[in-house]
Amino acid sequence: MTDQATTRARDLDRALSDIKGSRPAALRVLQMADDPSTDARRLSDAVELDPMLTAQLLKLANSAAFGMSQRISTTQHAVSLVGFDAVRSIAALLASGLRNSKTPTPDGFWEHSAATAAACAVVSSRYGVSRGEAFSIGLLHDIGAALLHSVDPVAHESISGGQEDTASQCGLEMLEFGMSHAEAAARVLRDWSFPLTFVEAVECHHDVTTASSPQVQVVLAGDALAHLVLQPSGLIHADPGCLELLGISEDALPALVELTAEYSAEVLASLPG
Repeated sequence: MTDQATTRARDLDRALSDIKGSRPAALRVLQMADDPSTDARRLSDAVELDPMLTAQLLKLANSAAFGMSQRISTTQHAVSLVGFDAVRSIAALLASGLRNSKTPTPDGFWEHSAATAAACAVVSSRYGVSRGEAFSIGLLHDIGAALLHSVDPVAHESISGGQEDTASQCGLEMLEFGMSHAEAAARVLRDWSFPLTFVEAVECHHDVTTASSPQVQVVLAGDALAHLVLQPSGLIHADPGCLELLGISEDALPALVELTAEYSAEVLASLPG
């Protein structure tokens, strides 16, 4: 590792250790969502202390991704519909400070996060994962890329700019930052008490060989579908067997891609970016 890379690794370690909630109300929601005694009413009361979180949650609950025919107008109803996982994930994005204009995210970060969340929701039933949990894993699976980018945007852009988000990128990140974006995300989510299966899915979202749990399978499929939606000549053509290994046939792709594209635009509108 070069001297510059060693410095970046030290800066990244410090940044991950020092992440503070830039929005105290959002951090409170994270803490409450981890408390077994918290019900939808109490969590919605906490959400309402942050107007931005409230607005984004209501947008999400009324998006096509969650499929309600009647408009959701109360925070408590929205919490009950999307589930604690989705509420916690939106709160995590706010608490991480990634919306801060002083911390720019990589090009396409929000678009890919929205598309992966939408895709995971679309295929969730295939793997026996709840829609809210699948959506949330997809939403946060690349949060580590934004965290690495915040430490050294130039170095991270030199690794990721114009390239597919693949396992080879993770190897380059290891050389330049001391850990991959998948590992950085897992560390933060673990510190914020996200469930172990959730953390494992985020940490393993580039390795088909680790697709042992439904949560890992759903994020692998969702990530591949998102790449196909956003860059039709991209990842799936480089690895044509990926979705087949996850039980999605070529015949099923057009409908899944269409639904993902439809849902992702509304999801994007509900995110803090």
